[in-house]
Amino acid sequence: MPTTDDESQIGERARLAELIQIMGRHGLNGLASRLGLLPGRSEQPVDVGTPERVVALLRDLGPVAVKLGQVLATREDLLGPEWVRALSTLQDRVTPLPFEALEPTILAALGSPIADVFANFNREPIAAASIAQVHAATLRDGTEVVVKVRRPGIAERVDADLRLLRRIARLAARHSPEIRRLKPDELLRFFAESLSQEMDLSAEAAACESIGAFLQPLGVRTPAFYWDQVGRRINVQERLDGMPVREILDGVGEGGAGVAGRYADAVLRMIIFNGRFHADPHPGNVFVLADGSLAFIDFGAVGVLSPARRNEVVTLVLAIAGEDTRSVTDVLLQWSGETDVDRQALTRDLDALIGQFRGAVLQQIELADIFGRVFALLRTYRLALPPDLALLLRTLLIAEGFVRRLDPGFDIAARAAPIARELLRERIGPAGLKRGGRRLATSLGRLAAASPELVAFAERVARSGALPIELQGGAVSPTPTSPRRADPNILSAGLLVAGAILQRDHDVVGAMMMASAVLPAAWAWFASR
Repeated sequence: MPTTDDESQIGERARLAELIQIMGRHGLNGLASRLGLLPGRSEQPVDVGTPERVVALLRDLGPVAVKLGQVLATREDLLGPEWVRALSTLQDRVTPLPFEALEPTILAALGSPIADVFANFNREPIAAASIAQVHAATLRDGTEVVVKVRRPGIAERVDADLRLLRRIARLAARHSPEIRRLKPDELLRFFAESLSQEMDLSAEAAACESIGAFLQPLGVRTPAFYWDQVGRRINVQERLDGMPVREILDGVGEGGAGVAGRYADAVLRMIIFNGRFHADPHPGNVFVLADGSLAFIDFGAVGVLSPARRNEVVTLVLAIAGEDTRSVTDVLLQWSGETDVDRQALTRDLDALIGQFRGAVLQQIELADIFGRVFALLRTYRLALPPDLALLLRTLLIAEGFVRRLDPGFDIAARAAPIARELLRERIGPAGLKRGGRRLATSLGRLAAASPELVAFAERVARSGALPIELQGGAVSPTPTSPRRADPNILSAGLLVAGAILQRDHDVVGAMMMASAVLPAAWAWFASR
């Protein structure tokens, strides 16, 4: 029978009481008070326990708590290094279920006896985690496959634990300004969405197939799926036979430098061009196949960056490269959503941080070092990154650590530079301009209707090649009678690049800029005739 709302609330209160008891056993009553689970003045300083005690608590609470701890281990913008180190020890490894416990799930998902689909099914798992475990099998036609099966009852457990976590997050945010700064609701919403995808084994198959289509031209393989045997509770996929990259790291295999380059290209291009990427590309999920190509497996964790978010990242990177710390400040504050921040002090500290790397040799700079200092600055100013960006940075750190172990001299930042230039060429090349041109007429029409003053302003800039600038505080500004002329080539290039970057997500402004890009140069040409 379905559970009523009253029964659900009673069960949630019982689990909350159980949680408080478990926290007491771990000596974490202070943390319970800080979270608002025990009476008392939570704003007073209390002992919230050591990171090691909290990690032990998460292990006792079960798979959802462990996964949450793993997510928090990626949030060095929120937590200090000692907490990140402790949380990083959490492993999603559980005792495998016996085959008899999984068999009903397999039969229900397949809709037929196991022998009708598989010539052989290994009853001993080759891997086991909190959500699913994996078995080797052979199809009736002799094809070797792996079968991923969701653990029975895990969906109900995850749902109940997420409801409890949301209740705790609401209580904690009301009782503690420090916890409120961590934006627990946003963090849990992202966590729940990630868990939902991991729980749906057909979503993993779809993500693998979609990202695999992008990776295939790069010479990177992903497993094929047998869609007649794919569902929410099971997926059957090709078993790729190759050498785990871990063997190269252990000194058993060779070719580390070549693997590092192909791996870095794949990860960077997934992020920069595709927008969907493997979010856990650790050595256990990467193989070198017999023909020398790379293979990625296990797409249970997938990151997604919207085009708008990718443009924000491009803006940030360009601002850092140009040492434009005011723009860096703007992006960070936009991401954090915070307004009560000393902008001048933050800008000064960012300028000092960027200055530490000014003139340094790229090979001597590690992303982990840069990110570590940025995260420390974010914690100082109580700023938090959006969860999707935190996942991106975690992926980059995994990738850098991976390639540095394969090839200590590898420079992933330098590897990213030509890929970023390729993105810019794509956006401002003929194909990119054509895509913008198809929408130019309607974009200009909408722009003219919405803001005729802006159109008139753009026309004045295009005719004169000058930008009227007014400086506050008595500073000298160009007058209408003697405008300061801009180099038409520089102005055209600036409008073209800016329009190409903006066009994907801001049709009107981007198209307007690209259309206006040719006007200053054309005006100068006619004027010289």
